[in-house]
Amino acid sequence: MGDCYDANFEELDFIIEEVVDNKKMSKYDRVIVGKDGHKIIVDVYSVLQAFNITNSATAHAVKKLLAAGSRGYKDIIQDLEEAKASIDRSIEMEKNK
Repeated sequence: MGDCYDANFEELDFIIEEVVDNKKMSKYDRVIVGKDGHKIIVDVYSVLQAFNITNSATAHAVKKLLAAGSRGYKDIIQDLEEAKASIDRSIEMEKNK
Protein backbone atom coordinates (compact mmCIF):
# COMPACT_ATOMS: atom_id res chain seq x y z
CA MET A 1 0.00 0.00 0.00
CA GLY A 2 1.21 3.49 -0.79
CA ASP A 3 1.47 6.73 1.15
CA CYS A 4 -2.10 7.69 0.24
CA TYR A 5 -3.40 4.60 2.05
CA ASP A 6 -1.38 5.41 5.18
CA ALA A 7 -2.44 9.07 5.13
CA ASN A 8 -6.09 8.05 5.04
CA PHE A 9 -5.66 5.85 8.10
CA GLU A 10 -3.83 8.61 9.96
CA GLU A 11 -6.72 10.95 9.20
CA LEU A 12 -9.23 8.33 10.35
CA ASP A 13 -7.30 7.77 13.60
CA PHE A 14 -7.41 11.55 14.22
CA ILE A 15 -11.16 11.68 13.58
CA ILE A 16 -11.76 8.76 15.94
CA GLU A 17 -9.72 10.46 18.68
CA GLU A 18 -11.80 13.64 18.18
CA VAL A 19 -15.04 11.65 18.51
CA VAL A 20 -13.80 9.93 21.67
CA ASP A 21 -12.51 13.17 23.20
CA ASN A 22 -15.84 14.88 22.55
CA LYS A 23 -17.77 11.90 23.95
CA LYS A 24 -19.93 11.59 20.83
CA MET A 25 -20.11 7.82 21.10
CA SER A 26 -23.11 5.88 22.35
CA LYS A 27 -22.85 3.54 25.31
CA TYR A 28 -22.69 0.67 22.83
CA ASP A 29 -19.68 2.07 20.93
CA ARG A 30 -16.10 1.03 21.60
CA VAL A 31 -12.79 1.97 20.04
CA ILE A 32 -10.76 -1.06 19.07
CA VAL A 33 -7.32 -1.24 17.54
CA GLY A 34 -6.91 -3.49 14.53
CA LYS A 35 -4.01 -5.82 13.91
CA ASP A 36 -2.56 -3.12 11.67
CA GLY A 37 -2.53 -0.67 14.61
CA HIS A 38 -5.32 1.55 13.33
CA LYS A 39 -8.37 2.43 15.40
CA ILE A 40 -12.01 1.90 14.52
CA ILE A 41 -15.27 2.53 16.37
CA VAL A 42 -17.57 -0.47 16.59
CA ASP A 43 -20.73 -1.25 18.46
CA VAL A 44 -21.85 -4.54 19.93
CA TYR A 45 -24.19 -5.13 17.00
CA SER A 46 -21.30 -4.93 14.52
CA VAL A 47 -19.37 -7.44 16.61
CA LEU A 48 -22.35 -9.81 16.72
CA GLN A 49 -22.72 -9.54 12.95
CA ALA A 50 -18.99 -10.07 12.37
CA PHE A 51 -19.17 -13.32 14.34
CA ASN A 52 -22.47 -14.34 12.69
CA ILE A 53 -24.39 -14.57 15.97
CA THR A 54 -27.97 -15.17 14.83
CA ASN A 55 -29.59 -16.64 17.95
CA SER A 56 -31.19 -13.72 19.79
CA ALA A 57 -30.65 -15.29 23.22
CA THR A 58 -26.95 -15.80 22.45
CA ALA A 59 -26.71 -12.20 21.24
CA HIS A 60 -28.31 -11.00 24.48
CA ALA A 61 -25.81 -13.02 26.55
CA VAL A 62 -22.85 -11.66 24.58
CA LYS A 63 -24.08 -8.08 25.05
CA LYS A 64 -24.39 -8.68 28.80
CA LEU A 65 -20.92 -10.22 29.00
CA LEU A 66 -19.21 -7.51 26.98
CA ALA A 67 -20.48 -4.79 29.31
CA ALA A 68 -20.88 -6.73 32.56
CA GLY A 69 -21.04 -4.35 35.49
CA SER A 70 -20.12 -1.29 33.47
CA ARG A 71 -23.49 0.21 32.64
CA GLY A 72 -23.98 1.80 36.04
CA TYR A 73 -27.38 0.52 37.13
CA LYS A 74 -26.69 -3.22 37.40
CA ASP A 75 -23.75 -4.81 39.14
CA ILE A 76 -21.52 -7.42 37.55
CA ILE A 77 -23.19 -10.32 39.38
CA GLN A 78 -26.64 -9.38 38.06
CA ASP A 79 -25.29 -9.01 34.51
CA LEU A 80 -23.52 -12.38 34.72
CA GLU A 81 -26.66 -14.07 36.08
CA GLU A 82 -28.74 -12.57 33.27
CA ALA A 83 -26.12 -13.66 30.70
CA LYS A 84 -26.23 -17.19 32.14
CA ALA A 85 -30.03 -17.24 31.86
CA SER A 86 -29.73 -16.10 28.24
CA ILE A 87 -27.17 -18.82 27.51
CA ASP A 88 -29.47 -21.42 29.07
CA ARG A 89 -32.31 -20.17 26.86
CA SER A 90 -30.04 -20.22 23.82
CA ILE A 91 -29.17 -23.87 24.50
CA GLU A 92 -32.88 -24.72 24.75
CA MET A 93 -33.55 -22.98 21.45
CA GLU A 94 -30.69 -24.79 19.71
CA LYS A 95 -31.86 -28.18 21.05
CA ASN A 96 -35.37 -27.53 19.72
CA LYS A 97 -34.28 -26.81 16.16
